[in-house]
Amino acid sequence: MDGFLCPGHVAAVIGADGFSFLPEDYQLPGVVSGFEPADLLCSILELTRMIAEDAPALKNEYTRLVRQNGNPAALALMEKVFCPAPSDWRGLGHIPDSGCAIRPEYEPWDAVKKFSLHPAEEKEIPGCRCAQIIRGVLSPSQCPLFRNGCSPDNPVGPCMVSGEGACAAAYQYG
Repeated sequence: MDGFLCPGHVAAVIGADGFSFLPEDYQLPGVVSGFEPADLLCSILELTRMIAEDAPALKNEYTRLVRQNGNPAALALMEKVFCPAPSDWRGLGHIPDSGCAIRPEYEPWDAVKKFSLHPAEEKEIPGCRCAQIIRGVLSPSQCPLFRNGCSPDNPVGPCMVSGEGACAAAYQYG
């Protein structure tokens, strides 16, 4: 099934329209969803309907929080402080202008520069299939480490670290 459940917490800032590229550029359906069970069920139903009807679109099922154009005050502050920058994304690689960097006038508050921080280079974890799981190529149970040394109490990969991670959810709920 090719479609996207778009994160409501992100859309609360950038707006549902921030995901409009999915149907416009890739002809894939997307549904902005909240995180409550009813939100997810409604969003999955809408996503399934669009796929069955071969009618990709972007739907906002989290209207109690997400506006089409987002939060204007938050967007203005982001525009003022940050500028587009390249970023590395787990499972997707290096994508130009997909991240944010602090604008030069705000560098005195940039912790990376102020404290000479050097973020750790992301390394592949032997046996971990998180990159494929994030992309939907594999399910958590297809990872050789899932329930075999990798659990919420002993997370090996990032998909198991957070309760929102695909592996942690699959571990807890089957």
